[in-house]
Amino acid sequence: MRFVAIWVALVLLPNLAWAEEEHFFSAQYENDLITPNNQDRYYTNGVQFSLLIKEEAPAPLAFVSRLTPFYEAGENLNLVQYTLGQKMFTPDDISDPNLQLNDRPYAGYLYFGASVLSQIYQRDNFTYGNQFEITLGVVGPAALGEKTQTDVHKMIGSPLPQGWSHQLKNEPALGLNYTRFWRYIQPTLLGLEFGYNPQVSATIGNVYTHASTGVMLRLGSNLRRDMAPPSIRPAFQGVTYFKQSKQWDWYAFIGAEGRVVLRDIFLDGNTFQSSHSVEKENFIGDMQYGFVVLFGDVRFSISNMLRTREFKKQASPTQYGLMNLSYRY
Repeated sequence: MRFVAIWVALVLLPNLAWAEEEHFFSAQYENDLITPNNQDRYYTNGVQFSLLIKEEAPAPLAFVSRLTPFYEAGENLNLVQYTLGQKMFTPDDISDPNLQLNDRPYAGYLYFGASVLSQIYQRDNFTYGNQFEITLGVVGPAALGEKTQTDVHKMIGSPLPQGWSHQLKNEPALGLNYTRFWRYIQPTLLGLEFGYNPQVSATIGNVYTHASTGVMLRLGSNLRRDMAPPSIRPAFQGVTYFKQSKQWDWYAFIGAEGRVVLRDIFLDGNTFQSSHSVEKENFIGDMQYGFVVLFGDVRFSISNMLRTREFKKQASPTQYGLMNLSYRY
């Protein structure tokens, strides 16, 4: 984890000390128990905290983003975001202490990300922008997945997971992502607005390597206040930034995304050493639906994710709930 600490020191801390621009704090919680079936399996938990600052990118991050072939800086709105998160994966049956060869491996992932976002073009009912992100982290026991899940289960009185001795081994993690997004808004009846947000994205690294495209449909009031609710990658990417207003605004949304997956360490196993693995599916589809409310400096979203089977012998599709609270200060 030393390289993560060095990156934080070089990129994040100087900005926290001197930035005087708008700040946005986002807390994301994703869990498979926040669903109608209420089952503890597969992608079982994700927590992510993000700090977005309305300012120009620091020199190291700006230099890397300029090397990205498609990234464009905006004329009016440029943002920098720092993210710290943890994800956990388990097989279907966490009560079995034996290695479950036909089910996905136990795995923890602890990561830090730094990204630059820009609004490239904005006119009336049409906006588009892009984001570049670099992620550093660790997969394996050092990610503290076993401790986190065990401690939480003790606190809430749930059965303790028994198979973490078979988790993926420690491995440094590196990922690069580029996302381009568009937003179209049209007035409708009763003073409401209808919006559709196409998006394309590509990620390369030893944790994830995939390309995706998707669209989100929204219906509600004053859709110009934000782009879409945040989520943890891989999923349809929203933006932490939103506009302040003293009125209540809301919208319901539904989105779909398709991914071509070349690598997923949580299914393929460790990159440089032998570990448990399963045969993954190369084509994945997501459907997400939910509700967002905004007032003043606060935005809250709640939604549900349905994901097609991610590996060949997966018993049923992946399903989990998502909640996000974002605050502007």
